[in-house]
Amino acid sequence: MKKFFKTAAMPIAVFVMAIGAAFATNAMKSTFAAEQGYQQLDNVGIECIQRASCDTDGTVTCTWKVGSVTHNLYGMQFDSKLGRTACTKPLYIKP
Repeated sequence: MKKFFKTAAMPIAVFVMAIGAAFATNAMKSTFAAEQGYQQLDNVGIECIQRASCDTDGTVTCTWKVGSVTHNLYGMQFDSKLGRTACTKPLYIKP
């Protein structure tokens, strides 16, 4: 039994721990904060249509093209002026 532990079980356990550590390290590197992007159908953002996945951080605005027209996409958030949830949160393209 001791021989089995040394020759088979111990290397398998070390291998499993190494794989787990690799996945944990890779998960920590991901900074993408995905948020659903919505196209505003009106000027205030009450009527919206779901379009694409965007990011909450960045410098380039997340957009959606319909034909030859490009629309900015927004995330849903509570708008205190409207007193309701609206698609008014600026979103960006994944870096």
